[in-house]
Amino acid sequence: MADYTRRSGPDRPRVDDLFYDNPDPESDQTPLTASVPEDDGRPDGQAAGAEATASASADSATVDVDSGTSDDASPGGDGAAPGGDGAAPDRDGADLASSDDAAPDSDGDRDAEASSPEGWEGDDSGGDDGGPASTGGTGRGRRAAVGRWARAVALVGIAGALVYGAGSGRISGVDLAAALDRSASASVPDGQQAGLAVVTESSIGCVGPDLVGLDDPTVTEPDQTVSVSAGSAPMEALGEGIDPTGTGQLQLAVTPDGATERSAARSDVARLQVSGANWVRGTATGSLAAGFAGSQLALDQEEQQRGLSMAPCTQAMDEAWYIAGGAEPGRAERLILANPTGNPVTADVEVLGAGGPVAVVGGRGIVIAPGGRHVVLVDALAPGEQRPVIHLTTTGGPVLAAVGDRWLEGTLDRGTELTTATAAPATAQVIPAVPGPGAESADSSSVRVGVPGTEQAVVQVRALTAEGPVRVANAVTTVDAGAVADIDVSDLPEGTHAIEVVADAPVVAAAQIVLRAEADGVGEFAWVPAVTPSTGLVGLPLAHRDADPLPRELSVASTEGARVEVVTLVQGSTEVRTEEVPAAGSVTIELDPATESVWVRAVEGSAASALLTAAEDDLGVLVAGTVLPEAPVTHQVRSVAPWLP
Repeated sequence: MADYTRRSGPDRPRVDDLFYDNPDPESDQTPLTASVPEDDGRPDGQAAGAEATASASADSATVDVDSGTSDDASPGGDGAAPGGDGAAPDRDGADLASSDDAAPDSDGDRDAEASSPEGWEGDDSGGDDGGPASTGGTGRGRRAAVGRWARAVALVGIAGALVYGAGSGRISGVDLAAALDRSASASVPDGQQAGLAVVTESSIGCVGPDLVGLDDPTVTEPDQTVSVSAGSAPMEALGEGIDPTGTGQLQLAVTPDGATERSAARSDVARLQVSGANWVRGTATGSLAAGFAGSQLALDQEEQQRGLSMAPCTQAMDEAWYIAGGAEPGRAERLILANPTGNPVTADVEVLGAGGPVAVVGGRGIVIAPGGRHVVLVDALAPGEQRPVIHLTTTGGPVLAAVGDRWLEGTLDRGTELTTATAAPATAQVIPAVPGPGAESADSSSVRVGVPGTEQAVVQVRALTAEGPVRVANAVTTVDAGAVADIDVSDLPEGTHAIEVVADAPVVAAAQIVLRAEADGVGEFAWVPAVTPSTGLVGLPLAHRDADPLPRELSVASTEGARVEVVTLVQGSTEVRTEEVPAAGSVTIELDPATESVWVRAVEGSAASALLTAAEDDLGVLVAGTVLPEAPVTHQVRSVAPWLP
């Protein structure tokens, strides 16, 4: 198991009260600063200093070497005679240290000359008045050495100017980029940040039906069909200065063999249905790659299959944490794996539990064929575990993964959910979209916290509401190393909020929401994983069952405070609104049931976002939790100047 070490020193959170009125720990680190020369107005940002230094150094070298006014520099002298020991190098850069006279006679003399300014400022005539030629009784070798050192400095200065000019593409008005045809280098459109380019390829995947695909003929599986939607964010959501140009295409394909849906317009949402042990591959190219995302939804109101789940389509990963499941009667979890690569991928599964790491049986060496799908029964890996936290790692390539959680107590439906990866282990986690229990109901809410490291963690929990932070009854909990705890937060205020989890050692976390009109009646539940706050674009198209609209609620939370733009596509029309998220708070937005996609972009600060999707029938409310994933718009690029021979 990885060693997630707790933080120590002044940056380590205090456990007396991590949330309220404590000053930030002082940092003993001194910030590093760098001075940047001002632009002198020369073409392409060329600095005059580099060129002037090279010119001055070259002039100095000419005076020292060529002014043969003394006997020591005469053609017949030892210091400068052609072919002699002190022969000067030619102008093309011959060996600067080819003679014994070109360097000081001893280490001490070398140090003295290199460090003493006076050694460069004496009388060039080489007289007896203390110029550099007077040292040692004669000036021939010393003057030659001075000349060679001067030429070395000049050449270094000229080389520096060449390198600087090559980086900018110009040297003293000579356009190297044009001369060497550097037009193929990545260009940055006006308004875009330097070093960033709009993405032109993007791929995601949806794991497909979560109740289907177990390789066990003794297990009866229901017929299940899920809806998948994918599309690109509207231009209004991409941000200022981002303008993908040219044509593009996005595609959804049922894998390994099945239907394919394509679109060539940013305003379109591609949709298809998938059944059986299949998954869906989504790709976007060209101008449609920026802000590409998708989701899948399953809704079943039949007895013993009742439940609602909605999950984002995700990018493949080689390590992730998943939180779901329990040991209640009739509850079972499935880890669904799909391999989007062209090579076999091997997966290893570890499980943390209430008492610490679980001795997993059969969790190592799980091979997923290229383009294949594999379902693992978590109960077989960790039988009877009350609070499973799953750690997935792979070799040979990344995989798509999600955990299906089904709870059927005898013939009594308790609910279903499909949940994706939670945020990586950290000392601070944010979980958006956690509703407080309804009045006169048997609803409950809890936060599951796992400690993957080797040290015990002191964990504090609080609610982030529209009015700011609110304490909960079980505010402080101690969790052993490698163990998992469920923290009840059913005393949340009415409404939908976020949960902040802070610990003195890295943890993983997710919230579980249980809806029941009566404690022993039909129910429903949802998992909402922790989300890494984003400074970019998050969002997705919303999958629907057939054409039926579903009510949805967006929750946006921030610990530092944020200003965000919320962009929605409703019946082909784009709507933009700005929301101020208070520090240590959250905002909740009711979405139009006809909303086709929703996107959140942080303008200031960072924010974590998630959705609650609801449906209602005669037995009560069904609910699903869905985090809004990152929808990449740009990627980092580095311009490389051409090599100069």
